[in-house]
Amino acid sequence: MKIKSVFQIGLTLCLVVSLFGTMFATKAQAADGLPFSDISNNYWAKNTIQWGYEAGLVNGYKDGQFKPNKTVSEAEFLAMLIRTFEPEVTSSKTGNWANPYYVRAKALNYPVSSYTNASTRNQILTRTQVAELISSAEGVNYSGNNAIQYMLSLGLANGSDASQVSIASFKGSKALTRAEALQFIKNFADYGVGGLLDRPTEPSNPADLPALPTAN
Repeated sequence: MKIKSVFQIGLTLCLVVSLFGTMFATKAQAADGLPFSDISNNYWAKNTIQWGYEAGLVNGYKDGQFKPNKTVSEAEFLAMLIRTFEPEVTSSKTGNWANPYYVRAKALNYPVSSYTNASTRNQILTRTQVAELISSAEGVNYSGNNAIQYMLSLGLANGSDASQVSIASFKGSKALTRAEALQFIKNFADYGVGGLLDRPTEPSNPADLPALPTAN
């Protein structure tokens, strides 16, 4: 009986410690302004995710996670990009939720493939496609590697290798993640033209592209 009582007391203490530990952890997360259990203070995109969360551009999932490495569809990125600068454009409550963003993108002549075909809007976006969209929002018409060079040259993006800024290090064929999507948009908000410009109907001259920066 005595051994059983000691065991019960020990178990109770463990439960109390666990409860208070959870309470303190929750308070610490709230103090940082992020309720996501999978985003730590030293995560590379923590401040960017906080920016997007506070701006109402993104939310977490029901399990309390943000899932920063989850891939992003064309519709999701387009919605984030347009809402950043034109918050009056909101998701549709009838029909396809992304229709208003595609209507706006079409008016701006942005290179999205799903103006009328809603079934392809959930296709995963690549980093090259992001470069084409954001450079379009800058008022130029570049595609492929030219769009990537535009982004890198103006500091709107960085490659995966800080010691070598290059088209290859941008990894254009790689699928876009949620954390990367927010970082691209924040870079554009911080260093871009300050709004969404029309994309010219004719391709821009590659000779006008700034040179790629050299590593320090």
